[in-house]
This record gives sequence, C-alpha cells and structure tokens, in this order.
Amino acid sequence: MSRLAACIDLMARDALDVLVLGREANARTVTEVSRLWLAGTRPFSPGCVVVRRTAAVHVLANTDAVVESGFPVERLYGITWNPEKLLAALGAIDGLQDARRVAVDGMTPMMSALLAGAMPAAEVVDAGPLFAELWSVPDPEKRAGVEGAATVAGCGLGAMVTALRPDVTPRELRGVCAAAFASQGVTTPAFEAVAAPLDDSSSTWLPPERAFVDGEPVGLRAGALHDGWEASLARTYVVGSPSIEQPAPAGWDELVAACVAGASVGDLRRRGAVVHGAGRGVEPWPDSLVVAPGLMMALEYRNGARLRQDILRITDRHPVVITTP
Repeated sequence: MSRLAACIDLMARDALDVLVLGREANARTVTEVSRLWLAGTRPFSPGCVVVRRTAAVHVLANTDAVVESGFPVERLYGITWNPEKLLAALGAIDGLQDARRVAVDGMTPMMSALLAGAMPAAEVVDAGPLFAELWSVPDPEKRAGVEGAATVAGCGLGAMVTALRPDVTPRELRGVCAAAFASQGVTTPAFEAVAAPLDDSSSTWLPPERAFVDGEPVGLRAGALHDGWEASLARTYVVGSPSIEQPAPAGWDELVAACVAGASVGDLRRRGAVVHGAGRGVEPWPDSLVVAPGLMMALEYRNGARLRQDILRITDRHPVVITTP
C-alpha cells in the first residue's frame, strides 16, 4: 500500500475530511515533491492539501517540475504573498468548503484566520498523531533512501574535517561541504552545514568569518537531501593540523545499545537523547512510540564539550549505525 493510500485510510478511521500540511516531511510523505530552495526561516504555510473524499493531493507550486510525472496540473495552486489570493486558491479546492474535520501540522494566527475563511464549518485538530503512526511502519524504500543520503552527508562532513585547520572560518567550511555534496550530485542540503565551538553556551551560532583557533573543540554537523530522503550526522573535533576527532560523549555507547526493538522513545529521551525519525525530513516521534525493526532513527547526544549524532537502522537485535564521515 502506498503512503498516500495508508494516509487516506487513517483519515477515514479518524473521520478527517482534509489535511492541511506545512511541514515538508509531511508533504513529502503523501506525494513526491522536490525542494526548490532552502534559505532562512520557513513559517507555516499551507503547502500541501489532502482531501479524503477525492483522494487528491494539492501542492503549492508554480510549476509541475517539482512534482512527479503525471501529477495533475490542476491540483497545483500558485505561490503568492497575497493572503487574499491564497485564500481564493484554497477555497477553490474541491472538498474544502464543506469539510467538517480538518487536521493541520502547524499554525500561525494569520493562517488560522485564512483557513477559517476557506473552511468555515471545520473543526481543526492536530495532524501529528496521524503522521507519527505513518512513520512507525518500517519501509524498505525508506531504508535504501536514507542510507543513500547518509553516504552523501558523510562525504560532506568528511570534507569539512579535512579542511578544519586553525584560521579556517565557518563560511569556508560550509562551502567545502556544499562542494562535496555537489561532487555526489546533490545540490540541496537538508540544512546549512554547521561548524561551531562547543562550550558552555547553548547557542550553535558563530559569526561566519570568525576563524577557529588551534586547540578549540568544534562540533561539525552536515545533512543531505538525496532523492527526497534525508540523513545527517555530527561529530566533535579539536582544531589542529590535523584536527583530531574526539571520542563519543560519555554514555553514548550505552545509549546506542538501548536503541533496540521494544524500547520507547520516551525512555531514550529521559536519558538525555534527542530522538526523531529519519526519512522525508525530521519526522517527530511521540514519547509513546515503541521502536520496531526496520525503523530509521536519528539519535543525538551531548555531554559537556562532546557532541555526536548518527542515523541508526533498528534491527531485531543490535542497532546498525549507517552514518560515517
């Protein structure tokens, strides 16, 4: 069964007439759509609409170049900064005006008002539980896709490590990562590569021209979007000539060993881990989700000045780490 078909079945079970999606990972779960650009923040906007009655997906796009071949062009609605035009485009989608129960994956005050205008009779609920259930099902296609993205992400981080020397800047390292991605045929990162000192500050931001100094502990993070699948990793290094990778944070090995079938996400988070699904993007998992063989998990942990993040494939025995610089 396709993800869209499974989604429609869950909508029927939960008496949902419409999904209005702003998170990229959610939109990419129900339809193949390419990312055109990545820059700055991305506030909520109704980028994808799923209508249960027609089993139709509608996408916010000005061109059919971003959707799979054969996607009906009449289901594309144009990108606009004008709220009235966006409201008109949403209102024209068959099935919205008479929707009674609508699930959304985000909201801003302005979008709340717009959606109320497009769906005046609708009760609005959270789409999170539906997608958490979709993502909890092992998917062989996802495994292959995430593993391919992990190879590209590791290539980018490895290139950053090679270039990490005293006096290099974060801007230069980001360029090195982008060039490494391009050498693998990937021109869109999952996010802008991060190179930042690891100190007591909670911030990972660093002026892009502030040069690293000899002996400074630095966290490097890279993520790639490859054929619609995403993977990322992070490591800690001490700047030098060459820079030296630091051991994983204390407690990391025990944390990885705990990522076995039957473990709950909540238990892992109580150990201090950052946990989410890996696939079409950052796939938020609820604390209640029980890890199952075949799932792809992003696991991150920091202890003091040491940071580590990897993508794990859960098996019926020990987890397999698929990310390598």
